[in-house]
Amino acid sequence: MFMNNRTAWWHSGAVALLIVVPFCAFGPSLLQGYAPIDDLFVVVRNLATRGPTWDHIHTAFTTFDPELYIPATLVSFQLNYLISGLHPWSYHLVNVLLHGFNAALLFLILKKITGAPRASLFAAALFAVHPINAEAVVWITARKDLLSTFFAFAATLAFLRQTGRATVLSLALFLCALLAKVSVAPLPLVFPLLLTVQGKKWNKRMFLTLLPFLLLSALFIIVALFGKERIVQTSHLFETILLIPRSTFFLLGKFLWPQNLSPLYEVTDPVALANPAIFLPLLAFFAFFAFLTFFFLRKKSLRPTSYALLLTCILLSPAFLTFRKAGTVFLASDRYIYLPSLGLLLLLTLLLKEIGERWRLPKPVIAGTSGFLIALLCLISIKQTKYWDAADALFTHALNITPRSVAAHLALAQIKLDADQPEQAFAILKEGLKLGDDPRLHLMAGNVYASAGQVTDALTQFNIVKQMDAGNADAWFSIASIEEQTGNTDSALANYRTAVQLDASDVPALVGIGRILAQKGDLAGAEQAFRSALAWNPNSLEAHRAISPVLAKNGKMDEAELHRSLGLELSKP
Repeated sequence: MFMNNRTAWWHSGAVALLIVVPFCAFGPSLLQGYAPIDDLFVVVRNLATRGPTWDHIHTAFTTFDPELYIPATLVSFQLNYLISGLHPWSYHLVNVLLHGFNAALLFLILKKITGAPRASLFAAALFAVHPINAEAVVWITARKDLLSTFFAFAATLAFLRQTGRATVLSLALFLCALLAKVSVAPLPLVFPLLLTVQGKKWNKRMFLTLLPFLLLSALFIIVALFGKERIVQTSHLFETILLIPRSTFFLLGKFLWPQNLSPLYEVTDPVALANPAIFLPLLAFFAFFAFLTFFFLRKKSLRPTSYALLLTCILLSPAFLTFRKAGTVFLASDRYIYLPSLGLLLLLTLLLKEIGERWRLPKPVIAGTSGFLIALLCLISIKQTKYWDAADALFTHALNITPRSVAAHLALAQIKLDADQPEQAFAILKEGLKLGDDPRLHLMAGNVYASAGQVTDALTQFNIVKQMDAGNADAWFSIASIEEQTGNTDSALANYRTAVQLDASDVPALVGIGRILAQKGDLAGAEQAFRSALAWNPNSLEAHRAISPVLAKNGKMDEAELHRSLGLELSKP
């Protein structure tokens, strides 16, 4: 009885410790504001996050963000709004708490599969303070990764119990995980691997049990494709195939040696088979799986290792659809390894269990080594968290890591421009142009000129972009914007329409079309343009403000008042 009580207390203490420990590594984030990457768009200027009302919940479940379907995540932001309004401290607090709960759930999963509580605790503690998780924990918008992983881990733990009620609970939790972020869709494929490592055999009943999970995954993948349509269309299959090995080894390397972590890992060299940075990882990728297959067939004792690595690859697979974004190729993001680290930490736990069974190391040595590694990772995480204190510090850090990154140059230049420092913005862009003549840099230079009122110079930069890339919708929009401001409305209207032809989701261009049509007295056309803009982005402040007077003139007073009130709500600080 005494031993059972002591074991129970030990397990409870381990769970409590894992919930608290992340505050040592990521606690400073509670004093931070919103990050410069998507937080304002997804959280602050989003009607679906302004408290849990029926309208806001309906919006959360019927819209994308604009690419991802994340209603459960948006509802969690609504609950934060009840606590602190738009003050960010409670959003950061929930993120750190969720990460702690995920570490505790990971411990319970590893312990149940391996039967090695101390090794499982060490692996979960590594997860709790690992610097590569800073992006997922500190960045408020990354709540979707934390929340989906929370439900995914809970669903996994329930499934491992292998009872009828537990399976129903697991299915419900898996649904919640999908509602938080659809990237957990491959999770059902992992369940048989975990059961096998646990020592259970596959059978027909197991596959029948998995069927509703797989159907849910398929349904949510179809829903997600509606939001990801533009990204999928602009991704090239051959490019994706070439980047998968490089991205995989890159993330594994960052997990094993968490240095030079960045929010932007832009691919700045050619994505071609002749590139050694592409060819060598591809060759190593095939050799790696051949090696695993050989040992899987020849060494039964090493099969759990193969399963753990395969599990990691399965959970990592959704990240391979996101290499190209808005004309930029990104190799990876730190948060992509958050859920897949389950496989890596399972492998670590199995290795530690094997070492413990073969060599009886003194407990002080084990405790000292474990404590040193946890403390070291914790210190690195504190340093990584501080990079998110300010936008310029974050992107300056990113630029130091990847000096040739156009995305980092653009982000830093935009921050300087927003801070009314155009000279510094120009200096950053000039440094970028020394590394290569990229249309994105010219586009940003045009924006800087336009903000300073230098219309001719701005148009020159925008026309350079058109010459370099005639299909660049942003260039056509930028020219149209200047033409509208200078009174050349006919030409502006034509250029706005060209921008929309090139990119149907160009909300600012649609608003521009509606604005000019309203000035010309075409109220029906203006209303249609504004409705199209709101269909793409229901949180467009400009569209709500512009459509309200048009609807009033068309005699739709109630709807006009609705959009006026929505515009006021979005404009609240």
